[in-house]
Amino acid sequence: MRKIIAIGLVWVMTIVATGLWVHAQSSPRVLPPARPAPVPSPNENNEIPTIISGNDIGFRVESWRKDGTPIGRIVVHQEGKWLDVTLSGRVRPLTTK
Repeated sequence: MRKIIAIGLVWVMTIVATGLWVHAQSSPRVLPPARPAPVPSPNENNEIPTIISGNDIGFRVESWRKDGTPIGRIVVHQEGKWLDVTLSGRVRPLTTK
């Protein structure tokens, strides 16, 4: 009986030691530095535009349709400012006939 307990104890110690070794080999998780919130510039009516955004790309809402669809421009965040984007290429429908 003591032999089975000793084998079980050695097995548990081996599993724990292996887990600690694997944890020590992993790279530490480094969080990126916090970016200050951008200060949007006012438009012609001295209103601050609404920007629906992710980290570096967004959509500046300029007006709304009657059905609730936003109308605006695609913008990118660069050096603390939201800049307008010029899209290139051709728009194609998803389905072709």
